[in-house]
Amino acid sequence: MTAESDKGGPGFAPIPPLEGVLAVDDASRNAVAVDLGNISYEKPSAVLRPRSAHDVAAMVAFCREQGISVAGRGQAHTTFGQGLSNGLVIENRCLDRIRFLSPDSAEVDAGVLWKDLTRAAYESSPRRTPPVLTGYTGLTVGGTLSVGGVGGIFGGLRTGLQIDHVRELEVVTGTGAVERCSPGQKSDLFEAMLGGLGQCGIITKATVDLVPARERARTYVFGHTDAGAFFRDLRAVIDRDGVDHVYAEFVAPGASPSFTLFATTFYDLSAPPDDQEILDGLEAAPEVRDRDYMDHVLSIDNVIDPLCETVGWDRLVKPWFDTWLPGSKLEDFFADVLPTLTPRDIGPYGAGLIYPQRRAHARRPLPRVPEPDGSEWLFAVDINTVSETPDPEPGFVDSMLARNRRLMARTRERHGGVLYPIGSVPLTRQEWREHYGDAWEDFHAAKERYDPDRVLTSGPGIFEAPETAGEV
Repeated sequence: MTAESDKGGPGFAPIPPLEGVLAVDDASRNAVAVDLGNISYEKPSAVLRPRSAHDVAAMVAFCREQGISVAGRGQAHTTFGQGLSNGLVIENRCLDRIRFLSPDSAEVDAGVLWKDLTRAAYESSPRRTPPVLTGYTGLTVGGTLSVGGVGGIFGGLRTGLQIDHVRELEVVTGTGAVERCSPGQKSDLFEAMLGGLGQCGIITKATVDLVPARERARTYVFGHTDAGAFFRDLRAVIDRDGVDHVYAEFVAPGASPSFTLFATTFYDLSAPPDDQEILDGLEAAPEVRDRDYMDHVLSIDNVIDPLCETVGWDRLVKPWFDTWLPGSKLEDFFADVLPTLTPRDIGPYGAGLIYPQRRAHARRPLPRVPEPDGSEWLFAVDINTVSETPDPEPGFVDSMLARNRRLMARTRERHGGVLYPIGSVPLTRQEWREHYGDAWEDFHAAKERYDPDRVLTSGPGIFEAPETAGEV
């Protein structure tokens, strides 16, 4: 074990032997005191950089004995302090080994980035890829599996969420036990971990599906100024043979184009797509972008990462609003909500996003999605507000959080929407219970069984936390 501290830093009780590092210096603690949102601040007493699941288990058991809160941290791409803790933060990014690749699966540590797994799988023989990839792929496997993992750059139309392609997990529970779980072994823990916001354990390894990868990606980009034409084209392409992935961007009223639709087909050079078959009957004429598969996979990363260097994008304030809509309500939602938005509601570095998801392929009980409405589709809609500077005008955060509360109430009551809990929507414990609906009893039972002392991930405020927390 190695312990690093500043002179005058917080003291700690005797800790178990560790292979990794337990850091208590101010720099290490401050570095994990915020998430991507830069709204919530919670400085922990210590930071664990584990080298094994044993390290995680030993420290969780220690913290349970001491009444100290614990949170696992991947890339911290939530925006409202969901993974922050005033006790111990475990930097799962340190668990970063790809343990094996086979033609149909991969076992990886929880801290492996999806872009690194995708690159390794693509370079293997035969060429493979995960079946679902988030838009930004510089995220950890354990992190996105804890929230759901929407197909932002690949998947959604025929594949479900990332959590729908998990075979087995290794988990450290809130009791400090290391458990293997799958659909056939400790299935209650398995279901509570996938999309469960880290409430019952910390993922340390995952076995996930791999599928054949194509050489190229051809994306058809349609700009729409007319909402009716946009929604007609969107509804057409998500059901069109030959189209593998679809998403859309929208902006506040007054900008042009109002909507941009992206439809992608993946192919090998020996069998290029039939453009006419894909485009027949659509109302807008597209720009066509053709690129190698990995260039497509990293296309969002190649936009965001330079912004981190040039405008400090990772330090900007991000009060995001994220919701699931039933398929029949998409047009009604936009007719109701879009006129209320201003350029400030998205910002110069933000985005409005729409991701289609075929309901039949989203098979896990978590995250929660809207009740069936007769449509085979769900839509994830994001208003990803980003401030112009790291220090926005006074009242910006409060006004946006109030906006998010209003939007969530309006979306739920008028359009049957359900929160996708990566964003910045404050919920009371009663509202969390209502959010989980008929999944609440099983989720609550798993919490009682695997984290009975409420040690883990108190940030969202879903369950009662211990009254006091100690110091490491």
